[in-house]
Amino acid sequence: TLMGQVRTAVHATAGAPPGEVLARTNRLLTDLDAGLFTSCLYAALDLARHRACLATAGHPPPILRHPDGRTEVLHPPPGLLLGIDPDADYPTTEIPLPPGAVLTLYTDGLVEEPGSDIEDSINTLADRLARTRDQTMDALADSLIDHAQRSAPCSDDIALLLIHHRHTVG
Repeated sequence: TLMGQVRTAVHATAGAPPGEVLARTNRLLTDLDAGLFTSCLYAALDLARHRACLATAGHPPPILRHPDGRTEVLHPPPGLLLGIDPDADYPTTEIPLPPGAVLTLYTDGLVEEPGSDIEDSINTLADRLARTRDQTMDALADSLIDHAQRSAPCSDDIALLLIHHRHTVG
């Protein structure tokens, strides 16, 4: 139910800068006073300008695979989880998204392993993303999810979104 409310709030404010979308969604959740909170990462893509704007509410950091195959764990300024403080601020960060890049967004279920440091797991995901450069997006997604399930089966949900900014021929 909570995620349905978050989706509805995000859709209602889509088009505003990412930080504002999260701030409005956060205010709605705190007004509902459900006593529940959630993480969220909102990305607005501008493929014509080869840019993405990101804002995060306690969500795992996105990973960018550059066109040369090198990966980078991005660290946009964090905001509080949604639903905690109605006055929380969610800064927006703009990053380059050149043709050939892959922006990887995921939930913590993909990287959390009992007894392991989450930063190590995120770096392992980034390394795996770098090594699987020649795969289709479907094969890449399957590979990343299969690896996570084999290395630490868990009951948490896994969501993965791969955004591949393909080269276009004019």
